[in-house]
Amino acid sequence: MAKAAIKVKKKKVKITARDLKHDAFRDRYEHFAAWAKHHRHQILRTAAGIGALLVLVLGTLLFTAYRRESAEKALAEAYEIFTAEVTSTPSDSTRRTYASEEQKYREALDAFTRLAQKHPSHRELAQYYAALCKLHLRQSEGKRDLEQLAEGEGRTARLARLALAEHLLATDDPAGAERHYRRLLEDPGELPEAVLKLGLARALELQGKRSDAIDLYVKIAAEYRTQDAGRTARERLAALDPLALERVPQEEPASS
Repeated sequence: MAKAAIKVKKKKVKITARDLKHDAFRDRYEHFAAWAKHHRHQILRTAAGIGALLVLVLGTLLFTAYRRESAEKALAEAYEIFTAEVTSTPSDSTRRTYASEEQKYREALDAFTRLAQKHPSHRELAQYYAALCKLHLRQSEGKRDLEQLAEGEGRTARLARLALAEHLLATDDPAGAERHYRRLLEDPGELPEAVLKLGLARALELQGKRSDAIDLYVKIAAEYRTQDAGRTARERLAALDPLALERVPQEEPASS
C-alpha cells in the first residue's frame, strides 16, 4: 500500500511596520501619557505642593542654623565680658579689659540678659551667668535667682547649686553650704566629686563638726591620694589633727 503523500501548505505570516513598532514598553508609555494628560492639573498642583514643602523645609533648616550661630556668637561675647580682666593699666589692646569690677559685671549682666531674651535655647545658661553677675552687683537678687535655678534639673541646676554652696561658704553660712553639697553628691552629673567632697568637708569644719570633717578628709586623702584633692585633704588634716594622717595610706613610690 502506497503511502499517501500529504502536502502541508504553510501559511505565511505577514508582519507590518506597525507591528514592528508595537511593544509592551510603548504600550505602557502611551497609557501613562494618556493618564498624565487627563490628570495634568492634579499633577501640577501636587508638584507645586511638593516644591513649596521643600522650600519651607530648606528655609527652616537655614533659619535654624542662623539662629544657632547667632546664639553661640552672643554667648561667646557675653562670656568674654564676664571673664575679662579688671585692670587700670591694660597692656594688650586686643584683649577686653575693664577699669572696675562693677563696670564689667554690669555689661556682662546686660549681655546675658539679652541672650536669655533672644535665644530660648540658651536661656537657662544665660540666666545662670546673669545670677553670678548679680552676686557681685546686687547680692540678694543673685542669691534668689540661683536658688530658683537650683530647684530645676540638669547641668545648669547643678551649676547653680555649686555656686550657691561656694557663696554660702564665703558668706558665713556653712550649714546652707552643707545642704547644697550633700544634694550635689547625690547627683553630681559632670561635676568632679573630689571638689564637692572637699567643699562638704570644709562646710563641716566651719560648723565645728570637727570629727565628721576629719573623717571625710581622711576618706578624700585615701581616695584621691595622688591628686590635688588628696594633697589638699592631707594639708587640712595636718592643721586639724596630725595624728589622723596615720589613717591615710601612704603614696606608693614611683617604680624606677
